[in-house]
Amino acid sequence: MMNIKKIKGFTVIELMIVVGVLGILLAVGLPGLQDTISRIGTNTQAKTLVSSLNFARSESIKRGTLVSICSSGSGTDCEVDSWADGWIVFVDNNGDADGAAGSIDVGDEVLRVYQGLGGNSLSFTADLQQYDPQGFGTNAAARTFLLCPADGNSANAQSVELSITGRGRRIHDGLVCP
Repeated sequence: MMNIKKIKGFTVIELMIVVGVLGILLAVGLPGLQDTISRIGTNTQAKTLVSSLNFARSESIKRGTLVSICSSGSGTDCEVDSWADGWIVFVDNNGDADGAAGSIDVGDEVLRVYQGLGGNSLSFTADLQQYDPQGFGTNAAARTFLLCPADGNSANAQSVELSITGRGRRIHDGLVCP
């Protein structure tokens, strides 16, 4: 009698059923996954922004001088309305910074450069945020950073509100992206 070994494996029909089920699961789960990734991205970027504000505040106290934050895509000088391209923290030794191009002079020192947000938008109600030697913001009113994801989903937007004292707090709810 011949001994025939049985070949074990999947049939084409079984394989097509598994691929079909996986396709359905991906179609149902992918939008939720993209939303989660967007929310985590804006949350991380908002924390980086608060961290940079806290760094500027602590440096102003430590150095006993004005420390400023302005938008900058180049990392070497301020640029108006380009917060999404990055920002810089610098010591404004002569006190003449206004957030426009040319704000960083020969006597100023760049402390840290922060990279852009990778497609997300960031707007601020001023061109410059400064902290005095006591760590207080030099602004006369509350200011707000608004961070919106690239997909424009306001549910994943983050905001950082700076009080008159210069302290920042994150806001998650009730935001509207343009």
